[in-house]
Amino acid sequence: MIKKPKRIIIVPSNDINPLNQLSNTHTLLRCKDALKLWKTNGFDFIVTSGGCYYNKKVQTIPAADIMKSWFVSNEVPEAQIISENKSLDTYTNLHYSLKLLKDSNITLGNLAIVSHWTHLTRIKIILWRNYKIKPVCFPVEYKLSFAEWLHEFFWFFYHFLDKTGDGFLERKIRKMVEVRASS
Repeated sequence: MIKKPKRIIIVPSNDINPLNQLSNTHTLLRCKDALKLWKTNGFDFIVTSGGCYYNKKVQTIPAADIMKSWFVSNEVPEAQIISENKSLDTYTNLHYSLKLLKDSNITLGNLAIVSHWTHLTRIKIILWRNYKIKPVCFPVEYKLSFAEWLHEFFWFFYHFLDKTGDGFLERKIRKMVEVRASS
């Protein structure tokens, strides 16, 4: 029996406010745009993606689970939301999300990603270089600070050097985030 490919929206998290709140965050803007996309009835599942990356004064629940609760409260059926709650960065957002779909026996058809356009550029590079997947990108519009622009610019070039996301710098940053999240 051939499984029908599923149409998936992936929403990677960005920021969380204390304590476990989405209010006034880029993550909330991404969720709102993903909800609009969901309401077109063109998708089978939403994957929320993001772990715990802030200290316990800010975040005690993985970002993906906070986002899932928001989608459920906005009438997306819980059975159609997959929560990937281990990732700490863009590479792991994508790796764990795709692994979770595969482990759930979900055949990937169309893949839509909802994020800021600078982040989507990096996501497209990672997905194509590592998985030969060309996603449909839905950019969310919000202003980035100068530091955020520098961050995106740096990581854009870094992804060309570290194709699989397991280079020294990426490993070091993940370790720092894990330590911060455990405090």
